[in-house]
Amino acid sequence: MKLRVSTESLILIAICLADMLATLFFVMRGVAVEQNPLMAACLRRSPLVFVVVKVASFVPFVVAVEYYRRTNASFARLACRSAIALYLVTFVVLTVHTNLA
Repeated sequence: MKLRVSTESLILIAICLADMLATLFFVMRGVAVEQNPLMAACLRRSPLVFVVVKVASFVPFVVAVEYYRRTNASFARLACRSAIALYLVTFVVLTVHTNLA
């Protein structure tokens, strides 16, 4: 059985992983701070805890979207596209707020 993942899910995964890696890279070098208090606490604990919690924050959503895509593809696509938009808007707003404040 071939497992196909939607383009939207792949984009969301890529965005989340890029955010995670960029956060680790810049925070560990002392040139940025994690804006999410929960994720900042995880990062203070250890980079591994940060990675585990970050992955756990989006993988269940992607699994659910892919599951529902089989029975209601339009809803799954809308949910995933909404998540992508919300993630990007939140990222931009927090980045601008942090760097202009």
